[in-house]
Amino acid sequence: MKRSLPVPTSPFQRRTAIAAALLVWLCGCSSGRDDFIGARVKDSCNGSWPVCSQTASCFIGDQSYIEGRFPGQGKIIVRLEEPSEVKVSFFFDDISAVGTLTSIVWYETGCKASTRVDVEGQSVATESNSTGVFERSANLLEKDEHLISFKSDLEATYLMKVEITPAVF
Repeated sequence: MKRSLPVPTSPFQRRTAIAAALLVWLCGCSSGRDDFIGARVKDSCNGSWPVCSQTASCFIGDQSYIEGRFPGQGKIIVRLEEPSEVKVSFFFDDISAVGTLTSIVWYETGCKASTRVDVEGQSVATESNSTGVFERSANLLEKDEHLISFKSDLEATYLMKVEITPAVF
């Protein structure tokens, strides 16, 4: 016996079915903020972890994110199981002033070497204007714990996450 769903027969039923389909489609859309977070869990980042004769407020990985406000600075730790590319991404809710400079520094284990990226404030604002996201990455060669520091005089609230991709050097 072959079965199928009933077909709307009256104009009212057809309009209701179309409206229901449209509502499902509209509600299924997420915001850029939600897309940025995905399934990650917010880390309150209120700890004190020693690294490189300094302290960082939290460990961040592929499953977490933090919130903050610029102007200001922060320090996090990432743990790598192998040499990897580590991408740092910021989602800005509202940029009220572009500032002059945003800096991100990735440190190798023991802070014996580092990669620093400085980006002018206007460039940060322009890059994040369309999607709300500003990101930069660096390759870290050692498996272990790595300090990442960041600072900016930009005025905005942000979400920050890291993405770790095993490197193919």
